[in-house]
Amino acid sequence: MRDQAENLRQMARSAQTTIRSAIIKQPKPHARIIAVTSGKGGVGKTNLSVNLALSLANLGQKVLIIDADLGLANVEFVLGCSPQYNLMNFLDDDYHLSDIVVDGPLGVKFMSGGSGIYQLAELNDTHLNRIISQMVHFDQWADIILIDTGAGLHRNVLNFVMAADEVIIITTPEPTAIADAYAMMKAYVAHYGRAPLKLVVNRVLELSEGQLVVDNLTKVSFRFLGLTLKNLGFIYEDLNVVKAVKSQVPFLISHPDTISSQCIDNIAHRLLYGKDAVQTSGIKGFFSKFLNRMR
Repeated sequence: MRDQAENLRQMARSAQTTIRSAIIKQPKPHARIIAVTSGKGGVGKTNLSVNLALSLANLGQKVLIIDADLGLANVEFVLGCSPQYNLMNFLDDDYHLSDIVVDGPLGVKFMSGGSGIYQLAELNDTHLNRIISQMVHFDQWADIILIDTGAGLHRNVLNFVMAADEVIIITTPEPTAIADAYAMMKAYVAHYGRAPLKLVVNRVLELSEGQLVVDNLTKVSFRFLGLTLKNLGFIYEDLNVVKAVKSQVPFLISHPDTISSQCIDNIAHRLLYGKDAVQTSGIKGFFSKFLNRMR
């Protein structure tokens, strides 16, 4: 009996060692690349990007935000941190990843693309490989990379949207915002987009209002575009959001118990624990697709 017990213990120790070895050898999955976009400006896109990043960080995710809005550097104001350098400073041998990336609240990291992100297509292979070789380090650190795009249907915006693994479209119940969100979906389909599209309705006054927007956009996009749209959730109208922007402190931190923060937390849970499996290509795959579209 003692010999049998000892054999069982040895087998258990051997199995545990095999499992630990498999875990150690298993490579880390690529970071999820999620573009946050909108058909028009002023619908809360950057507020969603920043506060969603913070909520995901609270759930144990390592998150990087890349500000890809060429016209307005809103992320740094909402996040409350200002980077001194942007992506193009990688071209200077004196600058490294730690110089470009800024540490934000709750461990969220932030990088400004600046005008440099649109100059990537003009670089020679040596400079381009240097930038990408630095950027791939994010795959080893980040679980999720949020790309805060510009608003509208400009080619540069669409290039980011088309290169991402997942796309979140944010709108409000206003008819013009809904029409512009649908226009973004049309453009996405016209450019042969294949990544999952997810919808967030902001500034909702009541549940029925938000649900009506979701129902209408879901039906129209499926009927006329053959597009399946996933509802990530609503964000209710909240004056604390305006207060937070003015104070340059994200509302998830300044007002964690308010209705808007609860809505963001619900969206983060759905994004993280949703059943739909998404194939990720990582930051290198993202930039490869982005550059192919730029050139």
